Amino acid sequence: MNAPLPPRPPPSDPQGSLGLGFGLAWACLIGGYTVCSVLLGALSQLHFGDAMIGVAVLLALLPWAAMVGLIVLMVTRGQTRTAKGIGIGMASIFGLALLLVAACFGLLSTTSFH
Repeated sequence: MNAPLPPRPPPSDPQGSLGLGFGLAWACLIGGYTVCSVLLGALSQLHFGDAMIGVAVLLALLPWAAMVGLIVLMVTRGQTRTAKGIGIGMASIFGLALLLVAACFGLLSTTSFH
């Protein structure tokens, strides 16, 4: 006798997932800066001189460019919720940076910045 087939999972949302986009934004930030720091460390051994400043700036912008590129890719595929999730992830990164800067200034203000 044949065993019954297991129930099929419900179809996934064709517009994507907010959580996936949020995770992709943070993965781009953490993974991107990890890769960029390794590349910058390897390139610094080549002694490019003043050109290294430009290379460092371009490498620092690379994870953010990847996030914007992912937003464009997801919108063209019709996964607008995932693109919104990436935007929300970028906003959370900015918010966290703002809170950390404010906390550092709060701590330094008690020491008269010395």
